[in-house]
Amino acid sequence: MSARSLSSADDPRYSCFPAAKTCGTTPNPAVRVLLLNPPGERVYIRDYFCSKTSKSNYLFHPVDLLVLSGTLAEEHELSVLDCIAEGLSPRAAEARIDTVAPEAVVSLVGSVSWEEDRVFLARQARRGRRILAIGDVLHGDAALRLAEEPWLEAALDDFANEDVIKLLAGEHAGVQQATFRVPSGEIVTREEPRSAKSFRVPRPRHELFPSRGYRFSFSRKKTFATVLTDYGCPYPCSFCVISTLGFRVRAVEDVLEEIDALRAAGVRELFFMDQTFGVQEQRALELCAALEERGDLSWTAFSRPDRVGDELLSAMARAGCHTLIMGVESASDELLALYEKGYTVSLVVEAFARVRRHGLRTVGTFIIGLPEESEASLRATLELALKLELDFMSLNMAVPRFGTPFRARALDLGLTGSNDLVMDQAGTQATLSTSTLDRATMLRLKKRMVRRFYLRPSFLGRRLLAVGSWHEALAQVREGLALLRRNA
Repeated sequence: MSARSLSSADDPRYSCFPAAKTCGTTPNPAVRVLLLNPPGERVYIRDYFCSKTSKSNYLFHPVDLLVLSGTLAEEHELSVLDCIAEGLSPRAAEARIDTVAPEAVVSLVGSVSWEEDRVFLARQARRGRRILAIGDVLHGDAALRLAEEPWLEAALDDFANEDVIKLLAGEHAGVQQATFRVPSGEIVTREEPRSAKSFRVPRPRHELFPSRGYRFSFSRKKTFATVLTDYGCPYPCSFCVISTLGFRVRAVEDVLEEIDALRAAGVRELFFMDQTFGVQEQRALELCAALEERGDLSWTAFSRPDRVGDELLSAMARAGCHTLIMGVESASDELLALYEKGYTVSLVVEAFARVRRHGLRTVGTFIIGLPEESEASLRATLELALKLELDFMSLNMAVPRFGTPFRARALDLGLTGSNDLVMDQAGTQATLSTSTLDRATMLRLKKRMVRRFYLRPSFLGRRLLAVGSWHEALAQVREGLALLRRNA
């Protein structure tokens, strides 16, 4: 374990939030807790330490809050308010929160929305509410953020353990992955080794989240749910924050309990938020067999080109998987090696062809705007996307995520500064320049790539023929128009 402390004991600003209840010999009383996704000027996606704006019109359930809902509902009086899903203004959100009158707020925050988040949450603290937060902007320099923001009591760095329960109870000795203020005013960071191989959480309380407002580009049904069956990622991709979280899996029986509760509520469409479905192939096959036995689900998942063999793909298809999202990242083997992807372009081509043979739709994700990027490399990336015959292409702008090796490299190269907190991989702006392209040029070329991929007559005809319902057709039209507006 390592711990860092930053004293704030003598700063009068730090009196703006109530002290945590200290532990004693009697059980800690239940607290009125609000899980909050704050309002925003845009459609912000803040979860899983990877905030961004929606690239088109999609908005899935915030998985951090979903997992925390199961943990908190076991011991506290819990409410949920997703201001992004409900489209609430700051004033409307404040009125709703006042109605709930929470004693503590556990809120998402994001680097993409930090200036808005900090203002909104500071107002909640001034109403006498304890504020705990989780998000990418707190992932790397949480102690500094707490020193700058007197309203913030604690920053969670893991949503799949019991830290939130211990922090609410003032039981600081048991905290594993968080930064918090102790009664003396010091700011302490706990970073226990992320060595666990598995985790268990109580069933996430999907029923507390809005029944409307969530939208998913690849869903075949209007109502869908987001499910997490593992946490973190075992692969070392140096630009990705998820690789900094360790990796552990949920028991399959716990996942099935959650899914069966969703089925009982009428949900038949799932989005598995695991970063790589099938990391443990036998476990994935066990889950697929259980889903196939239920026989009434359709779903989308992420995986990697080096994980999708014929046996797994066949099991996924039988279990109801219809869309698979995989990282291509680059058309350059050199860049794939430099950023530790662990596979080559030739393997990517083989994997996508294999997925198509099993009848699954394919989504290829790419990272563009890395320091080595050039106009020629972007052309090669687009050519590869066309060669792969993707059903959908997703371009992510390179951003120096907190806690990643890529951020350290970007700082060393002078491409970003330690005080540059706002970033958006969705590409509304270019965060970094490259060795040959300035930010404006990078953004212009990215928009051109989107238009060239999606406005091909052959692509539009293929998509039209592939839709299976009016809902799917309308959803894809809305998503497509929103995507093109953002890339005009």
